[in-house]
Amino acid sequence: MNRKIQSINPGRRMKCRIRLPGSKSITHRALVMASLAPGETTIRNALIAEDTQLTAQALEQLGVGISRDGETVRVVSPEKRWATSEAPIFLGNSGTSMRLLLALAAAGTGTFIFDGTPRLRERPVGPLLETLRQLGVSCRCLQEEGFPPVEVVSKGLRGGEVTVDARQSSQFLSALLLACPCAQSDVRLGWLEPVASYPYVAITLSMLHQAGIRYSPLESNRLLFPAPQTYTPMDYLVEGDCSSASYFWGAAAITGGEVFTYPVSSKSLQGDSRFLEVLEQMGCSLNWEEQGVCVRGPRRLQPVDRDMNAMPDMVPTLAVLSAFAEGKSKIRNVAHLRLKESDRLHVVASQLRKFHVPVEELPDGLVIEGGRVLPPVETIEAHDDHRIAMAFAMAGLCVGGVEIGGAEAVAKSFPGFWEFFDQLYSP
Repeated sequence: MNRKIQSINPGRRMKCRIRLPGSKSITHRALVMASLAPGETTIRNALIAEDTQLTAQALEQLGVGISRDGETVRVVSPEKRWATSEAPIFLGNSGTSMRLLLALAAAGTGTFIFDGTPRLRERPVGPLLETLRQLGVSCRCLQEEGFPPVEVVSKGLRGGEVTVDARQSSQFLSALLLACPCAQSDVRLGWLEPVASYPYVAITLSMLHQAGIRYSPLESNRLLFPAPQTYTPMDYLVEGDCSSASYFWGAAAITGGEVFTYPVSSKSLQGDSRFLEVLEQMGCSLNWEEQGVCVRGPRRLQPVDRDMNAMPDMVPTLAVLSAFAEGKSKIRNVAHLRLKESDRLHVVASQLRKFHVPVEELPDGLVIEGGRVLPPVETIEAHDDHRIAMAFAMAGLCVGGVEIGGAEAVAKSFPGFWEFFDQLYSP
């Protein structure tokens, strides 16, 4: 993909309506569940972006039928689970795709190789592979142990009692939750706590329930899955992406403007919807309507001290807002951000310093002294990270001279972001 530099023009007190793309997390899970359900499943308002396309293409390599009409995706599961792919299954830099599909492949039979970009090869999968091995699956790392590329040789999941270490990534647990109903016998699945970003696990459990999958708690951190079970094919409506919404909520907060985002509900499955509580703490006001929510920014942003473990994708957004809040903000308990598309803690700190913002980088967070943001003397670099590009675009609404290098990274989760961002300037 060609490198793009995006210039941001300052804008004040904007007022606009933004229709959100579908949730990335929910679209990934819906695609996987649909491939496990007999017959045809329809997914409406699906996110059509780089990461979800990688998941869809991988499923096609496994023999799943996928067709698309705009934002509606139809999925037809194969008669045999799965078709053996002659070529390695390439998953770009999508950690979600890698982890969910490793478990998905293990739920069927065949030999598969999963690989990705150099950065994906640095993102861990070891705890997931160890648990799959306990369920009878052969998993072999082809280069460094615990990291892609991975060869999976499976005759299906045999069932039993296993425990996964999900303290580094909730995706290890979500992947197993999706696959365990397809095991050959009952699975007692436990996990070590605290789970990183647990709200994503809650999304998975809620979607399993909607798809007719039965499970029962044995302990606070252990579930019983009777197996084998059959997923129910569905007509599934994906809610708007709260992670994507955060940049527009942040735009209202940072400029004292007003932005209405839809479709999103106060009963959203997504943990990132709770970022609205953080914005209220910073002085924003909210108004929920039937279709969505309106965020109004304050005259002056207040600093915060927040544990962001449950919504780590919101950290770049919060960090940029904190630079404009008068006083010291602290972001805590997000060490796992160093294993995302970039080392997000380091990248956020380095890019904020280009605005002359005092930042202390901690092992698991950031301390930001806000209130004095100057125009950057260098290009803001996204480091191939979509959330960095979108978060720092907000800063350009209040400070002149902001250019985002590597702006094409937004294609990973929000291909139309820059066109939507232009709506902030509309009268």
